[in-house]
Amino acid sequence: MAACGGIADLTLDAARRSPDFEVAAIQDVDEEALHRTGDRAGIHRRHQRFEDLLTGDIDFIIINSPNHMHLEQVSLAAAGGKHCLVQKPMARTLAEAREMVEIAADHGIKLGVTMFELGKPVHHQVKAMVQSGWLGAPTLIQACSAHDIYLRDPPEPGNWRRDPEKVGGGAFIQLAVHQINLAAWILEKDILSVSTTATRGRTVFEDETTVATALFRDGPTAHFAASYAADLYAFSICGTRGRIHLFPGHLILRSDQPFKGEIFDYSRPGRETVIPLESLQESIGGMQDAVEIHAMFARWLLDRAAFPCTGECAVKDMTVLDAVYRSGKEGKCIHIS
Repeated sequence: MAACGGIADLTLDAARRSPDFEVAAIQDVDEEALHRTGDRAGIHRRHQRFEDLLTGDIDFIIINSPNHMHLEQVSLAAAGGKHCLVQKPMARTLAEAREMVEIAADHGIKLGVTMFELGKPVHHQVKAMVQSGWLGAPTLIQACSAHDIYLRDPPEPGNWRRDPEKVGGGAFIQLAVHQINLAAWILEKDILSVSTTATRGRTVFEDETTVATALFRDGPTAHFAASYAADLYAFSICGTRGRIHLFPGHLILRSDQPFKGEIFDYSRPGRETVIPLESLQESIGGMQDAVEIHAMFARWLLDRAAFPCTGECAVKDMTVLDAVYRSGKEGKCIHIS
């Protein structure tokens, strides 16, 4: 695993629970962070140089490094014959993302992107509900991913998260990419065009609050919002026969037809039903190992399962992000070919 900050703890927690993979070695240029993580997780192989991580009996590299390091690290890992699972966003730019896919193909390695929303059992049932026609024809998605951590505690000067050149943008590329990917995966449709509005002034970030309106193939329209000046996570998908609203602690369902699922049921057609996620923990636990994102990648390497966000899939997300930022700069709708 490369980089011991950020989401490293989520990776290590997943490894402790999973029968499919383990973290055998870790790397970080920060020696204190490296040893703190290694001591806590009981990992003895520790490196400060990324190149040293590629030695020994390692099947794949989990790259949790800052965005601007992804391309170089994938290049080094691929040259060493190591498969790569890269933290979102895949890259800073669409050009970098395409180059990473080409590098992976040239070296015969598999490339995937860590999208945690695709590793949640509830989201797998939501996709099954949508694909079954329970919602009718999907018509509208409204999604917001925002946190105010940096409003209250801004990153120090020199922190890579403050540098648009190292991030590839700001709030939108860091936060909205989750829900753009989730929506496309649930609908099994691509985005055809985007229009963007953005504001700033309450934080140190240039890309502080951005809202993109997107048109999916065959008609669904979506609003994707991301902000470092608010605190909200919400994802709603509506159709001609019903709707689903996802929040951190509960979901809300309404449709004119029932549904029986692996995790939860909807048994009162025509009536709004609120389901606390806490009440689903037993059912979720039974599916968690099957859909945990790192474990799915490990099984994909063995041809035992499909993987929901390959490098090629992530390039589609990067194409949308590129169009969003172009729309903001040019002040017009951007059509995606």
